[in-house]
Amino acid sequence: MKIRELETPAVLVDVDIMDRNLRRLATYSAEHGLSVRPHIKTHKIPELAHRQIGLGAVGITVAKLGEAEVMVDGGIEDVLIAYPLYGEDKWRRLMSLAGRAQITINLDSVEIARAISDRAKEAGVRLKMLVEFDTGMKRCGLPVEPDSMSVVKQILDLPALEFQGLLIYPGHFLEDPEERTCLLHLENEMMSNLVDWFAAESIPLPTLSASSTPTAYMSHLFTGITEIRPGTYIFNDKNTVCCQAATYDDCAVSVLTTVVSNRVPGRAVIDGGSKTFSSDGLLSGDNVGFGYVVEDPQVEVVYLSEEHGHFGMDRATTRFEVGDRVRVIPNHVCACINMHDKIWGVQGEDVVAEWQVLGRGKVQ
Repeated sequence: MKIRELETPAVLVDVDIMDRNLRRLATYSAEHGLSVRPHIKTHKIPELAHRQIGLGAVGITVAKLGEAEVMVDGGIEDVLIAYPLYGEDKWRRLMSLAGRAQITINLDSVEIARAISDRAKEAGVRLKMLVEFDTGMKRCGLPVEPDSMSVVKQILDLPALEFQGLLIYPGHFLEDPEERTCLLHLENEMMSNLVDWFAAESIPLPTLSASSTPTAYMSHLFTGITEIRPGTYIFNDKNTVCCQAATYDDCAVSVLTTVVSNRVPGRAVIDGGSKTFSSDGLLSGDNVGFGYVVEDPQVEVVYLSEEHGHFGMDRATTRFEVGDRVRVIPNHVCACINMHDKIWGVQGEDVVAEWQVLGRGKVQ
């Protein structure tokens, strides 16, 4: 099949760029002695997770239990759930999953740790466990202060949980390289404190799991890091480019759209809106716009309504006619992929793969 035969909007994955992105990280991690546990929130596709493992990843990371179930059903045997799981049904499903694969959980509270420990003991299973600390993202994680060690020791005393180490998420590093360097200095101060506090308590840290796509290739500069969990790196997106962690040549995903109207002066409309791209704004660079138009970068994606993408044509070098096909690189590829049942692998003008996005919508 040729790309021109696809109905639009359609998510396209340039398989050569994707493969280059995967191999680059695999090479980097091997050179620096880092384990890779990629976050599959970006693609949500078991076949691509197997590709990452085939290139040396030790396992995968997911956010939600439903994603973990999809991946284990797809043959993935080592999964980190990097999200605090709460609720009887989730704990029941977690115990079932732990009987089928190696599952590591992530948590930051005694309450959740105790509940999972009790149910794991009843079910006769053991779970690996990481404790999360907050180094600046201000989302989840214990504060980096000595008093947090009392919480850690309470968690370590619980049965059926095998402590593996620490998890951090430097998601606040979605900045330009100079700012990332400044943040790295602060991050390493906190990481050094954590390592020292655990050493003082004679608590080993076999795993210190960290990283994001913007920090992936500076991971060797982080104090004590043994494992990295980038997600977006497989595809990249406008956010990654605008924080100077990638270039548009590294962006494997674009959304193929069709121009359906150009009647309004200074505008053109494509058949993809927020239900195609997601409504996520740009979180890096100048924080302006909703995507990058491959055929004419001077065109601005100024607005997304549900089914309409609004192009601002004031600086355009191309006049788009009704029926023209245009590719747009999304701001946030993870949210974009989650809007689609299937995506297409392409090489040149040929469609070479069709992947079902089996993990989409798995929010529980």
